[in-house]
Amino acid sequence: MTEVYTAARLLASSSAALTPDAAVCVEDGVITYAGPRESAPAGDSVDLGDVTLLPGLIDCHVHLYLDPAAGAVSLAGEAERDAQRDRMIANARRLLDAGVTTARDLGAPGTLGTEVRDLLPTLPEAAPRVLAANAPITVTGGHAESMGGVADGVSELRARVRAHAEAGVDLIKVMTTGGFMTPGSHPSEARYTTAELTALVAEAHAHGLPVTTHALGVEGIDRAVAAGVDCIEHCGWVTRTGTRFDPALAARLVAAGIAVSPTMNSACTAAEYFCPWDERSAVLGNLRRLLDLGATVVAGTDAGIPLVDFERYADGLELLAEAGMSPREVLASATDVAASVCGLSGVTGRLEPGLSADVIAVSGNPLEDLTTLRRPRVVLAAGRRHIPRAFAVSATDDAERARLRRTMTEGAGRS
Repeated sequence: MTEVYTAARLLASSSAALTPDAAVCVEDGVITYAGPRESAPAGDSVDLGDVTLLPGLIDCHVHLYLDPAAGAVSLAGEAERDAQRDRMIANARRLLDAGVTTARDLGAPGTLGTEVRDLLPTLPEAAPRVLAANAPITVTGGHAESMGGVADGVSELRARVRAHAEAGVDLIKVMTTGGFMTPGSHPSEARYTTAELTALVAEAHAHGLPVTTHALGVEGIDRAVAAGVDCIEHCGWVTRTGTRFDPALAARLVAAGIAVSPTMNSACTAAEYFCPWDERSAVLGNLRRLLDLGATVVAGTDAGIPLVDFERYADGLELLAEAGMSPREVLASATDVAASVCGLSGVTGRLEPGLSADVIAVSGNPLEDLTTLRRPRVVLAAGRRHIPRAFAVSATDDAERARLRRTMTEGAGRS
């Protein structure tokens, strides 16, 4: 049966003209038509009224197994696998409340990522598409060691990549530097040599797997670029005392075609800022300089870490705009460009016949006001309808927020 969703406006892709009085037709979870209402085929009509239909959003960096309200400052969690799995499923549905219909889960214990990825489509409720990396690959004592992806040296790195491939991961995540949520693992410190990273990338690519890397420090970014990774998470330009943007290195990154997911999120907003490695003006300024060089930037939030709620995805989009991206560029980073970086250009990211029916309806026109993306009215995930729920922001207590900021700042070595 064909469902025909009609609306006041349609934005079929980030570069498309806005179509007034439009319709999107869906059959068996696939788009069969997207265009003017008058030309839409017959079907079971659902009039959504004064809204704009646009592609479902993509979050290129989440941690479904984490609880942003827990106030934890360590990635180590409880060992109870059933509890972790249940939380991941619940958090995946929270993504739909933000209009996120596709997400890359970039770190969960063991093989939980692929297990939950495969479980979600079988559940009766709508759920986002998940690309899973399983346990990030890291050195002994390194960032996220508690998740179980430890590998030291070239032979162990190659073996770990092969094991991940056999488990069915969608991509490889490697920790090129330390992180402030792993005690003793400083974010500025590079953890793998260029030769080791190069071997990991070669092994991953031999298995058809892209590589993204957690790289906060300048030295780690340098090694990741030299090794030929496909994407860099955070790209924070972190040093022992703050940040230091390296224009020559940034130019190499851009020339190599490496995408960047800068993980702009609620913790980077002016009202709630607590990014531990530098002041807000420096963090946004570094991103602005990277954009000025023509970097491919995709939306990712690191949702799940303290104070970064899954439902507040749009905060990150507004921050990309504050760093200098136009509304169309912001939407591209969250839809078609993100889909390309995720290897999903033939699946999602645009509203075109033959693609998955990942659709959101928002009040107003997002090309004029990105805040319309904060609360989608209706979400379709592969054609399955979801009505976004109200939510409460996590950890709003001032004392708790101050504790988290203090602890993470100390972890970043800036106390």
